[in-house]
Amino acid sequence: MSSFTSSSRAQLAAFAAACAFVFALTAAASEWLVRAHAIPQDSMTKHVALFEQTQSPYVAFGDSHVARGFDARPPVVNLAYPSENIEKMFWKGRRYLARGGAPKTVLLQADPHLFAAYRTDAGLGGYPELFGDAPTRGLRAFNAYYRPQLIALWQSYLKNGGRLRSTVETTAQGALLSPGDLSAWGDLLKEQFTRNRVTLHRPRDGFESSSAAQTYRDLVDAFVARGASVCLVSMPLSPVYRQTVAALPASDKRQWDAADRFFEELAEGAHVTYHDHRDLYTDLSLFRDPDHLNKAGAQRYGEVLQNACFGDAGSQGKTTIADL
Repeated sequence: MSSFTSSSRAQLAAFAAACAFVFALTAAASEWLVRAHAIPQDSMTKHVALFEQTQSPYVAFGDSHVARGFDARPPVVNLAYPSENIEKMFWKGRRYLARGGAPKTVLLQADPHLFAAYRTDAGLGGYPELFGDAPTRGLRAFNAYYRPQLIALWQSYLKNGGRLRSTVETTAQGALLSPGDLSAWGDLLKEQFTRNRVTLHRPRDGFESSSAAQTYRDLVDAFVARGASVCLVSMPLSPVYRQTVAALPASDKRQWDAADRFFEELAEGAHVTYHDHRDLYTDLSLFRDPDHLNKAGAQRYGEVLQNACFGDAGSQGKTTIADL
């Protein structure tokens, strides 16, 4: 019996050592992938650098709808970034103000999905570390930003023959222009994808009294208190997305209606501007997917939004919604 026990322990020790070796090898390889290939072309790295050096009094905050959909022109700087929630927008807004930002006009995204559960529950994530407010500890590959992306990074690296290639074009003013053409999607894919997106984007019940709603109000108040003109914007959506929301059962549709009222009443009470541009475009070729503009859409919409929110601040033309 003792010989059997000794043998089993030896096998377990060998197995544990093998697992430790595989983990160490995987960790080292992932760290190499992130440092050698991901970080040099990562849009977040570029975004942080732009954000930290921005002195412009004309800025925009939001998630991928603004980041991908607003091709800003000087002196406006697009400080939006994909997947940002209200907490991250507020954190960045305070950071911009704390370092001496003197805003004249600020664009804030005002889309209902900002109050969806997946956004309000996401928290601040690794932003203090990414922006240098907290020390970087351990492997970069396993921090709060890169860890969720590791599988996708490896898949892309292997699929592209040992290299990572970003298809996103980062402009000097911070926009993340993206390829894609919704008009090329098949009907079944459009319908299924859009239904899933709308389900994900449903504002949660009672969001009006949530901490996220109060944080959004505080963000508006913070910029107004510094003398800024605040411009709330609901970004363009494809017809298939809008139709899917319109066809929802009343119990779900009322959450979108509640979000609309929230932004409208906030704008009225705070005496700020609100533009609802969700139904601005019907051409599917301007969208990369049902709720994001592609590069062509962002370039076409850019001047419209710049004139709507920032007036003559660096605008090169007078294109208005009526001209489209």
